[in-house]
Amino acid sequence: MDRVNLERSIEQLPPGYKTVFVLHDVQGFEHNEIANIMGCSVGNSKSQLHKARTRLRELLQEQVRDQARQERQAAKSQTGSVD
Repeated sequence: MDRVNLERSIEQLPPGYKTVFVLHDVQGFEHNEIANIMGCSVGNSKSQLHKARTRLRELLQEQVRDQARQERQAAKSQTGSVD
């Protein structure tokens, strides 16, 4: 994964997911600190992080699939194949 795709995917996360993800995985805050910052429970922070990571994986996989599809289509058009 390149940095541009990762940043693009992070930007697509819902606001709560993105905030917790950035605070925890990028900036290194602990869940109790995030809970205090966001005014939520530690459990909510953990849940949001889990959901953020799951959604991020899905978004990145979609990008990989889209890129592979585009490469296949380009290869077919170069060889003159028709679907």
